[in-house]
Amino acid sequence: MNPYSVSSEAPLQTGIFTERASLIDRTFLYRVIEIRSPLEFELCYSGWWFRQSIQIAGVTAWSKISWLDIDRNVEFRLPESIDPEQRRGQIEIDFARGLRIRRFRVWVADQLVYDEVV
Repeated sequence: MNPYSVSSEAPLQTGIFTERASLIDRTFLYRVIEIRSPLEFELCYSGWWFRQSIQIAGVTAWSKISWLDIDRNVEFRLPESIDPEQRRGQIEIDFARGLRIRRFRVWVADQLVYDEVV
């Protein structure tokens, strides 16, 4: 056993770790994030009322009715109006008790652009 390794039981440091995005709004199962790189747009994630959705600059990029299970890993395509190549995006969510978001990460074109630990 390596005495210098980080324990998987160690708590994550809280905060927002990014140089490519800014948090605009945050509530229960809801985030609005302004992405600056590699493209510029506003991303809105909502998990309210048993419906998950991702909107990019006001355009729905992904949605799902979540009666029984909330997706924790979501892949979507960027709208053509934002990215003519329609590259892939991804959101990863880790939950704590009571569906409280513990970690929220956004990937755009295989680049981590936003990482929030609550």
